[in-house]
Amino acid sequence: MNWEAIMREAEKLERMLRQADLDLNEAEKAIGYYLFKGCDEQAMDRYLRQMAENPPPRSKRTQRYYQQLYRIWRGWSSTCQLTGIDKARAWGWGVRMRRAEV
Repeated sequence: MNWEAIMREAEKLERMLRQADLDLNEAEKAIGYYLFKGCDEQAMDRYLRQMAENPPPRSKRTQRYYQQLYRIWRGWSSTCQLTGIDKARAWGWGVRMRRAEV
């Protein structure tokens, strides 16, 4: 496990989260899904795309959160040097760092 790389990616994610208007609880739920699916990046992409385009009947605000999460996932994931559980760790730390600022 390379903690320096994990924290470097977490900082990148935190900056992206800071610029977005979203509920951090939704970001935590998303990474929970990623872990549930065995860190399958294609499953995560499908899940976030589905939630952004055709979410279950909840609020419009939740759909906007998932649109932002999908955008962030695609941007961050495409440049992230980590995979699997280390990628999940970086996401989790990025969310924690963002929460510390709120």
